[in-house]
Amino acid sequence: MQTLTESAVAIAASYAAKTFGIKTGTLVRDARRLCPDVIPVQANHRLYADYHECILKAVDTCMPVEKVCSIDEMACRLMGTERQVPIARELALKIKRALHDQVGECLTCSIGIAPNVFLGKVGSDLQKPDGLVVITKDDLPDILLRLELQDVYGICARMEQRLHRADILTVAQLWNATPFQLRRVWGGINGVLFHQMLHGVDIQPPSSRYSKSIGHQHVLEPDLRTNKGAHSFAQHLLTKAGERLRRGDYYCRRLGLHLSWIDDLGGFWDEIDFHETHDTGFLLARLDQLWPRTTLQAAERRRRVARPGSRRPPPAGSVRGGQSPAPETVAADRPHQRPLRPLLHWLWIVSERRARVQRPCGLQPGAGEVGVLTAL
Repeated sequence: MQTLTESAVAIAASYAAKTFGIKTGTLVRDARRLCPDVIPVQANHRLYADYHECILKAVDTCMPVEKVCSIDEMACRLMGTERQVPIARELALKIKRALHDQVGECLTCSIGIAPNVFLGKVGSDLQKPDGLVVITKDDLPDILLRLELQDVYGICARMEQRLHRADILTVAQLWNATPFQLRRVWGGINGVLFHQMLHGVDIQPPSSRYSKSIGHQHVLEPDLRTNKGAHSFAQHLLTKAGERLRRGDYYCRRLGLHLSWIDDLGGFWDEIDFHETHDTGFLLARLDQLWPRTTLQAAERRRRVARPGSRRPPPAGSVRGGQSPAPETVAADRPHQRPLRPLLHWLWIVSERRARVQRPCGLQPGAGEVGVLTAL
């Protein structure tokens, strides 16, 4: 957890904690009610990064890592005879042994073996902890039909609502939907891409080393949840963004600022345009131009809440500063098909830290966010 407060929310929970109903987003006070012996754990991002590097090295002793998906997820491409089920299984078990011997006995991993990365991720979620699931094209769609829509990788609560509006209520209906139907649900080419990946096509969104935006956000500690504290931390975040601009030889021409307030006072977003620059001093001056608007809006929201019979503003939603939009075009990547059945192209690895302490969970504060975003 970032701060030891009862208003903090869980960002991760051990399997032991999950058995008590503790999950991502659970407040500390609610977690203590569900499990009085729960132990909040202070986040240590440097340690997590060190373990990430150790995991990569351990997996690389067994087979090359082709794609690092997150701090605890990666994908390896199976080649040639490795695509045969018995050989792919043995490689997966070899990776499990390498993690046990080289990283630590408390570290387990769930591995999914499938025709593409998407189904490999789905397979790794089917059996946790320390699972190993093989999905071949012959297993489709039967192995998926027992799942709920939100069990499928990439479908969150909002996407499930959009699918429901399109009369897609089950995974069976999702499987039978046409690419055109899913394109309409997703609002673009990503629906077609999802359809192909769901049906086992080895296709990946095009990747680019170029960023469209650079951003930072932070949930403020209680003692920083003042106008002065938030302003100071916004300057710190913007300084980091400026360093990243220069490190990547980027220039930006727009600065965006987001704030969300506690006490159900909603949020603030505004931006300012300028000529291309990557000078931190110039960017900080533009931040100072934006900041007085936050004070005026906060005061107005407080007056609306205090006014008898006034309508309370809606609660603030979650903020993800600096995320680039989803790609609008997709390049199909169809590798050479070898005469091996079944074909298994990908092995997806999800590392899991099995805690040795009593029912721990990671936590973060639940209100008072500040974020800055620079558009390139």
